[in-house]
Amino acid sequence: MTSKTFRDVERELKAFVHLSPELDTTVVLGELASPVLMSEATLAVKDLFDVQGMPSSYGSPIYANNIASVTAEIVRRAEKAGVMIAGKTVTTEFATFKPGPTCNPQNFEYTPGGSSSGSAASVGAGLVSHGIGTQTAGSVIRPAAFCGVVGFLPTMGCVSRDGLKVVSPSLDRVGVFGRSVLAAKDLSVVIADLPNYVQGNAEPKRIGFFDDETWFEADNYTQNGIKEFKSKVQKAGDVVVDLGSGQKLFELINAQCVVMGYEVVRTLESELKLHGNLISDELSAYCLEASKITSTRYAAALEVGQAGRFWIESIFNGIDAIASPSAKTLPPKTLASTGDPYINRAWSLLYSPCITLPTSPLYDNLKGAVQLVGGFGQDLKLLNIAAQYEDVISRIGTAN
Repeated sequence: MTSKTFRDVERELKAFVHLSPELDTTVVLGELASPVLMSEATLAVKDLFDVQGMPSSYGSPIYANNIASVTAEIVRRAEKAGVMIAGKTVTTEFATFKPGPTCNPQNFEYTPGGSSSGSAASVGAGLVSHGIGTQTAGSVIRPAAFCGVVGFLPTMGCVSRDGLKVVSPSLDRVGVFGRSVLAAKDLSVVIADLPNYVQGNAEPKRIGFFDDETWFEADNYTQNGIKEFKSKVQKAGDVVVDLGSGQKLFELINAQCVVMGYEVVRTLESELKLHGNLISDELSAYCLEASKITSTRYAAALEVGQAGRFWIESIFNGIDAIASPSAKTLPPKTLASTGDPYINRAWSLLYSPCITLPTSPLYDNLKGAVQLVGGFGQDLKLLNIAAQYEDVISRIGTAN
């Protein structure tokens, strides 16, 4: 049991940009009860969402004095369910690449990931029970993996973006953070319109794995985690399905980069034109390069994404979920970078529901992670499968 208060931890973690005046920061932190009823839950809100009366700066000095006059729909839904809004959390600049000050709750010398760094870190540190973030490339799954928590990204279109600063209309999705699959599911059911799912029979699950060579760029911890999970699926009596080469995913990564760049530079056109001096060097350079993307190249990238969705759904005709890395590596030992979005770019473009589950600590108190991906609209099915494997994945890296 820790004797540190919320205030003590937050002083070092630096996850929040604004705290609710109703939040008691003198409370001594302990182990969060699980499950947490929504009426007793506390929620960290990424500073891309509006909450009436709170600042909405979107990680940029351009909006330093911007106070929201309305509340985002998903935050309203959470409040209606009894959830207390703890405050607004650190995001990278307009959910892009310039890191904020937030540290990794498992080890303060390491990055918490981006761009939903504050929300993921605050859940990982036990400051709140739940968090919400957004993903354009990898900004829900990667920070959840880096911070050792569960991150769930529903199917594209299931969650309202009303009250969100959208930077890439074709890609931006809302996701949630929790300390368990049940926690992520409870919040998702409240804020999202998840498609209905009829529970099937108890026959063995079919989990798809691309060949090991697909992940050759990932670190050994990540590669070994996927291999160990495959072994555990077999031992559990479920079916491992060989999906062959996953090279097509990397074609989708390239297409996602094009779609994101083309859209970001246009959604930020006003900020770049009127407040260029307040844009970071990193974002300015990114937008300068992205401005060279032609409409023809953008249209072709969108077609790659659409073709990819047909391809991945044909795969899901014979399986229940796909196992994938959640990140390319364990968190880098730096606060100057948020890490590589890696394969999450492909899943973002495919619009599939995704969930990342933490392993045991593997190095320097840092947990690894395994991502499970579901078929389009199969969110509740994916959550059920994730719950089945949650304990199994949590033991990866141990002798058990």
